[in-house]
Amino acid sequence: DVGFEQVLLMMNPLVTSVAEVFDTYSYTQGILKGQISVGVTVGMFKGVVGFILVMGSNYVVKKLGHEGIY
Repeated sequence: DVGFEQVLLMMNPLVTSVAEVFDTYSYTQGILKGQISVGVTVGMFKGVVGFILVMGSNYVVKKLGHEGIY
């Protein structure tokens, strides 16, 4: 997860192909191009991937014998 504002402000047409992240892609597709469903889908995908990473990390930490987040 990076700062959305930092990436958005530093982007220009020359670096867009390598500077695009989930947040800026969701913004450009959902707000600027009017494809709200694409923007929402990308945002939900990012949330699901984050949830899976947190739960997976918690599982590994508990298997190593440490205290997890819950």
